[in-house]
Amino acid sequence: MDIATKNESRYSITVFHLSLWRHRNAVHKKTNNVYMKIGDKVRFLNAVGGGIVKRFKNNDIVWVEEEDGFETPTLIRECIVVEPDNTPVNLPNKSDAVKIETPPETLRRQKETYNVVELREKAKADSSYRQPAPVKKEKTPPVIEIDLHINQLLDSTAGMSNTDIISVQLGKFRQTMEENKSKKGQKIVFIHGKGEGVLRSAILSELKLKYKNFPVQDASFREYGFGATMVTIPFNSSNRS
Repeated sequence: MDIATKNESRYSITVFHLSLWRHRNAVHKKTNNVYMKIGDKVRFLNAVGGGIVKRFKNNDIVWVEEEDGFETPTLIRECIVVEPDNTPVNLPNKSDAVKIETPPETLRRQKETYNVVELREKAKADSSYRQPAPVKKEKTPPVIEIDLHINQLLDSTAGMSNTDIISVQLGKFRQTMEENKSKKGQKIVFIHGKGEGVLRSAILSELKLKYKNFPVQDASFREYGFGATMVTIPFNSSNRS
């Protein structure tokens, strides 16, 4: 045999072995006659993520390149092909492919994964699909201001005693509390003036007696000076009047 013939024979053997090596490292047979090969896009079954198949190690491990560029070794049976690489490849006989036995549990997870993906895609394509409406937060109701100065309640106080006047002012206070006692979070400012403090004391006494769990405080000094009291209707209010 001359040198040229020997070289040609060696070249043919080398090409064959290279083709066989590429085949065994590029294609793995899965159930349902589905093949996983280099270039396929896969998704992890037991973890978040996936990527492109870059290479194989023996019959169990596949190296997957994720979006960050890093290659992750993963069990082949824990991956599912979601987008095959359709680039044509010349392969040796189909019998040379490595057969992978997929456990029933993995098959079940693969089926569930496909069902979830299919349902999501169908929902997005559905014209009736709508994003859930954002939950609206309840707006804080505006502060109610009640001016208890007698000239704001009556046109005239002719013939009225101080007791009569206090009675009218307390009547307005009680009416306001009854009308708003169930409005959770409502703030009410009673403007009673500084004076001798008689009306303020009467209001505080009634609040302690009938509305023990209602927060009470002096109203804003900047807005009302010393002559106003603010009552807040609690969220867990329980009227005891």
